[in-house]
Amino acid sequence: MELILHYIPYVLLFALATALIYAWGLWRTMRQQQDLSNLLSAKGVAKIKKALRKNGAMTRRDLEPAVKGLSAKQPFSREQIAVTDPQQFLDSLLPYMVKQRIITEETQKGRKVYILKK
Repeated sequence: MELILHYIPYVLLFALATALIYAWGLWRTMRQQQDLSNLLSAKGVAKIKKALRKNGAMTRRDLEPAVKGLSAKQPFSREQIAVTDPQQFLDSLLPYMVKQRIITEETQKGRKVYILKK
């Protein structure tokens, strides 16, 4: 009987460790889609900034090839997210970049162009 009581703390520690690992995995799975979306947005911002730095003022149509086929993946995960509709992706990303004052939106020759802030 005394031998069994000696192992009870170890069994409880093992159960606690298992519960913590399970809870962490469950939390990570629930947040995975949001994390992938944020990662894709960050990559999109970087691509747009690079394109604007290289080419100067660009229209939304000019920016589409820069984000077409862009994908994001977390390490140690098979889940992946990618841009399938560049127009829709830019519709959500460009207003965010203007609001964050990363780029400015101007009208030149009757068309909207985006310029990288210095």
